[in-house]
Amino acid sequence: MSKASSYGRKNLVISILFTALVFFLSIKLDPYNQGQLSVALMFFIGILSIVLLTGASGQISLGQGALMAVGGFAAALGILNLGLSIWLAIALAVIAALLAGLLLGIAAARLSGPYLAGTTLVIALAIPSLATRFESVFGGDVGLTIAFGNPPAWLTTLMGEVGYEQWQLLATLPFATLALFLTLNILGSRTGRSWRALRDNEVAASLAGMKISETKIFVFVISSGFAGLAGVLYGLRGIVGPSVYPISLSLLLLTGAVLGGIRSILGALIGALLVVFLPDLIEWASASFSPSEQIANYLPAMISSLLLILTVVLNPGGIAHGLHHKKRRH
Repeated sequence: MSKASSYGRKNLVISILFTALVFFLSIKLDPYNQGQLSVALMFFIGILSIVLLTGASGQISLGQGALMAVGGFAAALGILNLGLSIWLAIALAVIAALLAGLLLGIAAARLSGPYLAGTTLVIALAIPSLATRFESVFGGDVGLTIAFGNPPAWLTTLMGEVGYEQWQLLATLPFATLALFLTLNILGSRTGRSWRALRDNEVAASLAGMKISETKIFVFVISSGFAGLAGVLYGLRGIVGPSVYPISLSLLLLTGAVLGGIRSILGALIGALLVVFLPDLIEWASASFSPSEQIANYLPAMISSLLLILTVVLNPGGIAHGLHHKKRRH
């Protein structure tokens, strides 16, 4: 058996185990936590796009939320105006995000560092304005209404009654598994190694024969496809509009990536779970102290910011990096 074949089988096993674990949780959790876990899976896909773009290739983007919006709006317009099914609309969303990533990648090929970060931030800020400016097309501040719909008959026959939150989780799971499998294979392939070479030393990579501009564009296109997939799934919860994809969404994904580990797939999963479940954990932990309403409202953001600062200062590799080194020491 070749090394590549063995590696592919390992990635397939990891993906299957991931699917089995989430499916088990979908049965055991209550509807509220099922809904939270489905959002965590959507964020997991979005953070994987940052792992590929920033963690693997070293390019900085503050606009992944904008690319999620591209996917969400493309799917919503396809469903409402073209009568596409949800599944075809998801494919359309990924294609639209890939094209947006191509345009952004062409600009990124000429930029780096703070200039690239600033450009992507401007794009993230512009998306809500465009939706408001062309209200007749994008629905303005109200947005466009789409949803996962009802679970198929075969699923209810197989599992019995399936609530909306559980269906939302089960519908998201295959795409999260696919994103995980693709990322595992990309990072372990020759392509992933070339991206890391670009990240570590762009000059050396160029001298070794790598086409820097083409590689940067390609990375942006792939990562944008992941972001578009996350965006359409996030919009299918009910609304696609400016309030669903604010600039804070991009920062939230970046926070999750840094906390979990921006160069790690496990870190992406940890980060997604943290940004979704941490506010509730903080609320539960602070209940015994009975803080004032004003403090309670801002406490999750304060603690998240503190954790982010501590991570950057004490453990820049994130939680996954720390767990990996602890395991190696033992």
